[in-house]
Amino acid sequence: MALSSFGKILTVLDLFSVSRPVINVDVISEELSLSKPTSYRYLKELVSAELLQRLSGTSGDYTLGSKIAVLDYISRTTDPLVQISIPFMREIVERTEFSCLLTQLNHDSCIDLHDEVFKNTPLLSYGRGCPRPVYIGSSAKIMMSHLPKHSILDYYRRYAAQLAETGFSGNEADFLAAMKKIKKQGYYFSNGELDPNVAGVSVPVKFSSKAPPLALTLLASRNRFEFVNLQKLIEILHENASLIEKKFMALPENQQD
Repeated sequence: MALSSFGKILTVLDLFSVSRPVINVDVISEELSLSKPTSYRYLKELVSAELLQRLSGTSGDYTLGSKIAVLDYISRTTDPLVQISIPFMREIVERTEFSCLLTQLNHDSCIDLHDEVFKNTPLLSYGRGCPRPVYIGSSAKIMMSHLPKHSILDYYRRYAAQLAETGFSGNEADFLAAMKKIKKQGYYFSNGELDPNVAGVSVPVKFSSKAPPLALTLLASRNRFEFVNLQKLIEILHENASLIEKKFMALPENQQD
């Protein structure tokens, strides 16, 4: 489907990342295959909307604008599912002394909506707003396992090479079988998939019949997981996921949207 003019302008925001927090007109022109006049027009529109700001003292470098921070604040403080989940996540952290994540599956990444960290433990590749690949990690796999078959196959076909490289699956049939197994067991344990020193275990939070579940995850070092009862951690996650689901479904429908 062709993007609207507004949608094309917003693709500029996709050029930003932690490793590239600053862009310029040359980056936009090259990576989005746009003329320089069009690139300058996009920059002007985004600056006007406060989605970008020009860095003073540069010849034309831009970074994310103040409106991004405002939108993130609104999302953090008003998202009903996040607000419901926070007390449960804090209790999980207190009980387990692990860090806890609430994660959403997008088309091409996993995004943490909220994190509760045990004693300032560094999250490295994890944490609110930090995108992660969809083909590795416990959060991604538990959420993907609850998708319709055609959606699961879509993910496989887009990331078949990466899934084979990581040794998770070499063909469609194996991938579908693995997803079916994960869904049936109700959790997925990831041991060093994203970070060689980190492990995680995730369960689904089923908040809607129309959308894939979120993932509720416990995260710690691989060494830490060697000395705990994994089944007990899974039990704690399922217990709290169920409480989050019940509390969310008890909200009036207009607050769930």
